[in-house]
Amino acid sequence: MPHKAQNPIAATGNLDCNGYSAIQKPLRASDVCTDLRGFNGERGQDNGHYVGHDEPSVQFVSSAQGSGNNTKWEITLPNERPLPATKTFENQIAFWFSMALCDPRSFPQNPCIPNSDKNNGTSLTQSAGSAFLEMQFYPPGFFPFITQISCDKTHWCASLHINSLECTANFAFCNPNCTEPTNFAFIQMDGVPTGPPGPASATNASFTPNAQTLLMNQGDTLNITINDAPGNVNGGVRTQIFDENTGQTGFMVASAANGFQSLNVNTCAPTNFSFHPEYNTSKFGNFVPWAALQANVGFAVETGHFIPGANGDKDADDAPCFPGPTLAGCIGADVDFDGTSYLPDWPDGTKNNATSLQISSESGNGFGPLSAPNGSSNYTHGYPAFQFETDVLASESTCMPSGAGCTVPPPGAVFYPFYAQSGKGVNCNFTFGNDIRGATINDFGRDVEYGTPNLPWFFGTASGGIRPNPCTPHA
Repeated sequence: MPHKAQNPIAATGNLDCNGYSAIQKPLRASDVCTDLRGFNGERGQDNGHYVGHDEPSVQFVSSAQGSGNNTKWEITLPNERPLPATKTFENQIAFWFSMALCDPRSFPQNPCIPNSDKNNGTSLTQSAGSAFLEMQFYPPGFFPFITQISCDKTHWCASLHINSLECTANFAFCNPNCTEPTNFAFIQMDGVPTGPPGPASATNASFTPNAQTLLMNQGDTLNITINDAPGNVNGGVRTQIFDENTGQTGFMVASAANGFQSLNVNTCAPTNFSFHPEYNTSKFGNFVPWAALQANVGFAVETGHFIPGANGDKDADDAPCFPGPTLAGCIGADVDFDGTSYLPDWPDGTKNNATSLQISSESGNGFGPLSAPNGSSNYTHGYPAFQFETDVLASESTCMPSGAGCTVPPPGAVFYPFYAQSGKGVNCNFTFGNDIRGATINDFGRDVEYGTPNLPWFFGTASGGIRPNPCTPHA
């Protein structure tokens, strides 16, 4: 049984990732939150505020045992010069790896069975209670007055970030005091959070890196594992990074012992709680029922959050803004699509832009995560299928429930970034941004890869449909 948290709800904290709690001020002026489905099929709102944003994503599908709770990735971080680096931050304030988690106190407030495909993930009333893990990576930049996320001017860092949704079935009631709470902890070399991770107890220390925070260099190759550590107190979903270039390892366990919390939908009262994966497999339909994307095991890029200049272009979607110290700009939700994310200065293989993130495979022959049965470290099963998704349509004022006016690129955008394949066999990987000169062999039609509007799932989500993985060595 989970143990009761001892700390009362603080005046500032993470009761609402979007910053609209009626009883608590946010610790950060801007956060990277899980995009939520809209109430009654409309665009997602929190206390009357539209909170959607842009998350171009690739979701992986597999029926192999452990594909929903025991995954291993290999990536190479972007590289840009000179330092301090800014272009990557201007295009993407974060990217993340995801997994559905069991939380009976999250939407729709139903029991869940950890690590089980018996959970329902598609119904607004019958689905199991679900939280959403985003293992978030933050580029160099250091914008402390607004984000409190970038760790310094030269290094990447990462966090274990979990959002729940304090709404009842079919969104009949959402608590305005703690609609989308956040559990947050940096990936640490000693596994000890820098401050309380729980939404009701978080402090500035929770978002302040220390000497044990894992820092990664530009261009480093990383092995990333997300799996389940058994136990109701000390156990929980475990995220780990091994840096092949430096030899350093960092990890974090979302456990009750570490101070992670689940909230009461009626009172926001916290209970120390160990989060475990929700599903055994990542078969299609094993989703987080309240997330905008059809999401479980996947990767996404947080775009549309930067407009240069201390006052941006003075549009209503610019704020919050800051004067620096690294670069003046605004990181609001860019719903008119005129910021840097929607210009063609994404990685393209030229020296004018940073190199692209590369998603390869730890097997040395493929693309995407590998899985193993729960409790095993024998990562040999690739994911045979995937789908491209984007929820940018939800931010488009022109997008109608009929599907009319729902477009990629969105109105106002000069460019929209996309996923592409470079190489085959041992040289196969996926990149994100633009075609990479001399490397891209398949860009899936560029923007066409996102497919057509998938409005029955969420107002404004485009889905490219299930595709066979062109690089998977094992089915």
